[in-house]
Amino acid sequence: MKNMEVIKKLVGDSITESNLKNVDCYVYENFALFIQSMGFCEFAVKEQHVHPSYMIIIEFGSDGFLIPPRIELKKNYYLASIVSPNIPHEDKAVEFPNYYTIMIDKEYFESQFLLYQNEIPRYAGQQFLICHDFLKMLHLYAFESSKNMKNGEITLECQTKLLTHWIIRSLLGENYDTRSISTNERIGRIQTYIELHCGENLSVSDFAKSANMSVSNFNRLFTKEVGMSPKNYLTDVRLNKSVKLLRRNDLSVSEIAEQCGFYSLSHFSAVFKKAYEISPTEYREKYQV
Repeated sequence: MKNMEVIKKLVGDSITESNLKNVDCYVYENFALFIQSMGFCEFAVKEQHVHPSYMIIIEFGSDGFLIPPRIELKKNYYLASIVSPNIPHEDKAVEFPNYYTIMIDKEYFESQFLLYQNEIPRYAGQQFLICHDFLKMLHLYAFESSKNMKNGEITLECQTKLLTHWIIRSLLGENYDTRSISTNERIGRIQTYIELHCGENLSVSDFAKSANMSVSNFNRLFTKEVGMSPKNYLTDVRLNKSVKLLRRNDLSVSEIAEQCGFYSLSHFSAVFKKAYEISPTEYREKYQV
């Protein structure tokens, strides 16, 4: 099997080609995608085995989970989990599993992670959400890595970096659904503005004026393009930002409320609890990385 050298580097020296007889492998330097096409991976079910790299599992099936969800699931998102290098674990022997396994080289993953935070947590199966569109990118990577195209390594290098950063951002709560990004120039411009200025005092009338539209027409077009009203979109962006800040510990809850554009701590708490069914303080205690 070609790329066995890289597979051993990522999975462990003791893995054999026979272990992977039921698995499709898509490998490029510091990144590997494993899809159990004909059954379970014989190496994955070994008792309390470890890997020298980071392991990420993306679950996308509807017939139950390999790892029961410990976090709230959302529409258009898959359940993912991550295990740091040298953490003992074992998978279930599922004949036709509804999950993909990704292995990322320790040094490479940590060099990219440190672009976001100063410290790297130790992950022992921490769960997080990742957008459905991530699967499309994985399939594109698999297609590219299975072809022997001229200069293919250039594309693969870009794809593996993008996939790694997508995983890290999702792990840190910076999720997004690319299907909610409008192709309409005016609406897309307003979306970008909201993302950059969500902590400011914003109004739908200001958005409509910037788009050179009436409020009613703007509301109608925005909702059609994005799938939610501009008011709800603004709230969603503010909540997503607050979740990311709550996972850190350098700002108080009241400072986060102010930075995310909520006019008071009580308002922030009420909106947050309605969306997540727990208070911001409880969320910080439960999900802080």
